[in-house]
Amino acid sequence: ERFPPEQPQLFGLHPNAEIGFLTSQGIAIFRTVQSVSGSDSGADSFDIVASGPIISRYMDELPADLDMIEIRGRLKEEDYTPYVISSLQESDRMNFLLSEVRGSLVELELGISGQLNVTEGMEKLTNALQLNRVNESWRQLAYPSLKALSAWFGDLLNRVSQLTHWVNEKSGLLNSVWVSGLFNPMAFLTAVMQVTARSRSLPLDYMTNRTMFLNIQDPSDIGAPPATGVHIHGLFMEGASWEEGKGDDEGYISDSKMKELHPEMPVANIYSVHIDNMDWANMYRCPVFITAERGGTFVTQVNVRMDPDDDVRRWVLAGAALVMTDD
Repeated sequence: ERFPPEQPQLFGLHPNAEIGFLTSQGIAIFRTVQSVSGSDSGADSFDIVASGPIISRYMDELPADLDMIEIRGRLKEEDYTPYVISSLQESDRMNFLLSEVRGSLVELELGISGQLNVTEGMEKLTNALQLNRVNESWRQLAYPSLKALSAWFGDLLNRVSQLTHWVNEKSGLLNSVWVSGLFNPMAFLTAVMQVTARSRSLPLDYMTNRTMFLNIQDPSDIGAPPATGVHIHGLFMEGASWEEGKGDDEGYISDSKMKELHPEMPVANIYSVHIDNMDWANMYRCPVFITAERGGTFVTQVNVRMDPDDDVRRWVLAGAALVMTDD
């Protein structure tokens, strides 16, 4: 009884950690209640006909597949840089996903009209549509995400839009890449090392990426790719905050601000250096995850600048990390 009540501060965490935990717990409870809401009446699934308007809405918004034959047809042999190859790989995976989404929606539409027998897969899809959840067959071909279906679909449209601009970019690289919108962000970061290794005739195994966060929040303010490496955006900080630098000075990691769970990070310049030239002084080895669920969504670790008087153990205890989606 004499022990103080459990608080995040006792474990080196910010009060935001408790807010995030309770929010996630509340969402999970509501999803459970929603999924069993029809069980009392003996209904095992939703009315399949009610999915019709939802199917029509998504089919109207779903973009066409990327024309890979046309895209590859205009590329010359010397155009196949690591960045271009990365964009082609991403486009191929996007086409697989778009085809699955489109095919399953058309199939369900035919099942509703009576032209096809309703299968178990169609029933699962109609349940997912009406519960605003991502269908399992879509999830298997997609990227890690904790978003509900409506937000997930909007995210999908943004990803297709970036790929469309990327494959049509003559230089093979966008001014700033929305790294969160990639199926395999680590492959793109590896491409950065490949380009540098080739230009300097160095083995790829001896290269590593270094990160410098610019004092630019809006990626549209970036007028051209950097002289070295790439610009990326779309990262969020969890367990800490970011203090913007002044002038040309880089910002640094700082204490979280109350109720600000995932502050958006500024545009970053990722460039490669030889491992012997990588300096970790006043740097926190910050892990990067795709979602706030962390775990198997780990991508890489980046150097995040600290205040000169700061201690790296403080941010390890706080669980500070970068995530690619603000779920």
